[in-house]
Amino acid sequence: MFKLNLVIRRKSENVMIFSPAPWFRILFLFFAAAVIVGIFTVAADDESISLVSPIVIAAICIIASMYEESWTVDREKRLITERSGLFLLHKTRKWGFNEVESLELRVFLRGAETDGSADHEVNLTPGFSREDMEEAAGKDTKIIHKRYQQMLRLNLKSGETRTIESLAGRSPDTLQKKADILSEFSGIKLEK
Repeated sequence: MFKLNLVIRRKSENVMIFSPAPWFRILFLFFAAAVIVGIFTVAADDESISLVSPIVIAAICIIASMYEESWTVDREKRLITERSGLFLLHKTRKWGFNEVESLELRVFLRGAETDGSADHEVNLTPGFSREDMEEAAGKDTKIIHKRYQQMLRLNLKSGETRTIESLAGRSPDTLQKKADILSEFSGIKLEK
């Protein structure tokens, strides 16, 4: 859903969770509290001011703080669980390790152009340097932005692919470390 930077937490020896950092919820609750304090301050001073907009903003912040996006890997139960959505209104999907083909780490360049076709993707090997972009793109490809995208995916034997995390414009090693940790923890092979 959102493009959040997920952090790895060990819940127990056999359970690992990929989820947003705690600051994600705290930040939205802080904004909501600040707006609510502002509402009471303004309402006490001037009763003629409309409070609809601040109330809507506070409500949006509270709802955003309830958003959940997590991946749980339980190697004892041999189960991967994806949860996304609002607090009690989230969607949960589960796959057994036997349903998983592999983990895949894709790093590609966005904003390249070949023969006038915009948004051409150039696949890159994880760990590339910025200087390697032009060479990897090839002579016929013009680099417009030099912006790369990384995706950590779960490939299922059914042919379905689920994106665990997607990052744009960060160090190419950011997801590499998480992919290695997840692969080692679960025993699921990692394709690069």
